[in-house]
Amino acid sequence: MKLLALAGDIDALIAQIRLRTPLALLAQARGWPLQLRSFHDCSRADLAAADVLVVQRGLSQRAWRLQQAMRQRGGAVVYEIDDLLTELPAHISNQPAVQAAQPWLRRCLANADVVSVSTERLGRELSVPQALCVPNCAWPLGDVPLPAHRPGQPVSLLFASMERLAAGFIHPALHALQGPAVQLVAVGPAAQGFIDAGLPVRAQPLLPREEFMHFARALPNPVAVIPLEESRFAACKSAIKWFDYAEAGIPVWCSAVSPYADVVEHGVTGCLVANDEKSWLKALQRAVADADGRQRLAAAARLQVRRHHTLQHMVDAWQRALEAAVQRRAQTPLPAPTWGWRVQEAVGAALEGSALRLRRFNRARLAKRQQARR
Repeated sequence: MKLLALAGDIDALIAQIRLRTPLALLAQARGWPLQLRSFHDCSRADLAAADVLVVQRGLSQRAWRLQQAMRQRGGAVVYEIDDLLTELPAHISNQPAVQAAQPWLRRCLANADVVSVSTERLGRELSVPQALCVPNCAWPLGDVPLPAHRPGQPVSLLFASMERLAAGFIHPALHALQGPAVQLVAVGPAAQGFIDAGLPVRAQPLLPREEFMHFARALPNPVAVIPLEESRFAACKSAIKWFDYAEAGIPVWCSAVSPYADVVEHGVTGCLVANDEKSWLKALQRAVADADGRQRLAAAARLQVRRHHTLQHMVDAWQRALEAAVQRRAQTPLPAPTWGWRVQEAVGAALEGSALRLRRFNRARLAKRQQARR
């Protein structure tokens, strides 16, 4: 089986998590050729060389056309989606752009042989019959010890998010918790919310996934805190933060809502907290005071993810999704190519080299502008 995987930016973190890492392992194990491309770099030759096209979060006419072109060639299409992009809340930074792209999102979803989703709930909420779950997993760190939790020493409460947190209910609890026994550490845009709330915080820019886990493990007495609003969008996310923290040996205190309430056993593999000030204050006070309890939670959580949420589980699920897509495509008769499609292909092939060079030039120029603004 020859694979072609596409994303808006194939080097982005979400592409690494959902596509690059698991598909590379699967391709290596099965001896399947694998090409990885950003949308703007994909050519007709890439499509012609593949049996299955995987499109991550296609939200544009170009993504839809690439899916169409693959299916017209008789190839199978998997549409990969890991969030409820049909109902993006206002606090997500790219919400206006995703909202404007809804017509293309709907077309891309409908035009896939399989829609790979990160949770079963997400598949149900998207209401696509061809949805198959490819679950997220813990980032494997190898044989590393659990971080030590030392009583009587300051505790690091770690918050990390690629977006600003929609969880203002935790700020009063953190104000009440301030003191020499606690330091707040925020990675990514989450830090700005604490600064705006007048909380002292150690702010850290976003890091690559592996670097972030090493950073988190090196904090003194690390405790991961995951406040999450209760909404359909949030419930459709996966518990990937808990997976990663558990593998890294970092105990987790999180909101008692899905997806965390679906996988965390309260008091055993983590602590589930109601989304109100008093509950969070009491829970975090216990976290700071109980070093032995933190260590027990960390050990039990790591054992759980190593049994049920490994990279191999994800790789196996990708194999099932790809094989299902090929099978479904084989069961659907391929329409004869029209005269118009032949003309379009011929003209497109003649112009493709120039178009790809122009896209690459524009991308490079945009990247330089963004770098200059930083």
